[in-house]
Amino acid sequence: FERTAKARSEHFDLVLDLDGVPHFAMHQPPQGYWHPGPDPGAQADALADMTAAVGEFEKPKYFEYKASICAHSRSQQPGCNQCIDICSTEASRADGDHIVVEPHLCMGCGACTTDCPSGALTYTVPSVAELGTRVRTMLATYRTAGGRDPCILFHDSAGNALINSMGRRGPGLPARVIPVLLHHMAATGIDVWLAALASGASNVVVLASGAEAPQYADALERQMAFAESIANALGYQGPHFKLLRAVDSTTLATQVWALEPALAVRAPAAFHWTTDKRTTAFLAIEHLLAHAPVPATEIALPQGAPFGTIEVNRDTCTMCLACVGACPEGAIIDNAETPQLRFIESKCVQCGICESTCPENAITLASRLLLTPVAKQPRVLNEAAIFKCIRCSKPLGTEKLIGSMLSRLAGHSMFAEPGALDRLKMCADCRVIDMMKSNLQPAGTASSSTPSR
Repeated sequence: FERTAKARSEHFDLVLDLDGVPHFAMHQPPQGYWHPGPDPGAQADALADMTAAVGEFEKPKYFEYKASICAHSRSQQPGCNQCIDICSTEASRADGDHIVVEPHLCMGCGACTTDCPSGALTYTVPSVAELGTRVRTMLATYRTAGGRDPCILFHDSAGNALINSMGRRGPGLPARVIPVLLHHMAATGIDVWLAALASGASNVVVLASGAEAPQYADALERQMAFAESIANALGYQGPHFKLLRAVDSTTLATQVWALEPALAVRAPAAFHWTTDKRTTAFLAIEHLLAHAPVPATEIALPQGAPFGTIEVNRDTCTMCLACVGACPEGAIIDNAETPQLRFIESKCVQCGICESTCPENAITLASRLLLTPVAKQPRVLNEAAIFKCIRCSKPLGTEKLIGSMLSRLAGHSMFAEPGALDRLKMCADCRVIDMMKSNLQPAGTASSSTPSR
């Protein structure tokens, strides 16, 4: 009778949790789970909701995932973890070098796609391409009607209730504010905001009603700071991007009527928004640059921005090229003809995998946005002379790499024998030949492992 009860598991469609502490502590628990707490009235309401939860329902898949460009990890070296950290339903988890998103737990907030620097996670309800068609059509219609300084207001159903309440009991929205309904307020990111600005919007604001997870609002403000840095550096006087935090219609009215028009682009862009996050963002940036009041070649960005470069310490880098194999975006590349470490800045997402992979700690990240054509072209970060086999002159590696290996193994007992260390300067074939000659050599004669030039 003192034996521990055997663990059991069952599958249920509906769960009523009457414990004092909920078993699912995430901000947004799975559908079919109720935790009403100790209040009898709330418990009765939960039971009523459960009795209505019958039949079948369809749920869309809110995201697409492209594992090949995911910057979560490579070879157990940590990189980007933003989608896992921000998910309020705990639908995202690590899976080796990549991530897994459980579609049945995902509630479609889209915050993971907003925070994803590479675009490996993309939102689908609607896709950025579909949303772009809506926004561009609204802006074009507004301009045709003679409107000026349009402001795009992204909001969800909770925000829609506040807007409707403000219309019934307050002044309503200003004429220049164009509301755009989303499934969730966190479903847009830097690509959408910059593209809206390039398409002619004067302001882009997102309404947070307080119903969302608290980390979502913080994440959007952080991303908006990156977008604002880009717009301001190009001479577009702002602020252009703003998060409105309003839990009632009175607060919303105060904030939305206080919005000042920001400087918009002279000629609205005609490009179509794409589902590739970085492509859309760069198309928008290129258009803003082409019409910029203050043209720039480089923009300093806050730490954590999805754009930037890497700096390589040439004194400590041995050209081992471990960073080349680790980079998930193909931003760091080698040269098949000569030992070179090259870098394509436009592909870098600042994930930090190269920095953590480098055995010499020779790499550091630097957030910035380079606006010259050099950003899309490979540029040499480091190069080294080729070390050749001391017997047959076959290329072995870089002089720095071989030199580093020799210095580390010089005191090892395996290489104490005369000539043993020189074998590390030979190719595989010459090393075997030298070892065989040493074994066949009569005692008392000079070693044959002396390098021949």
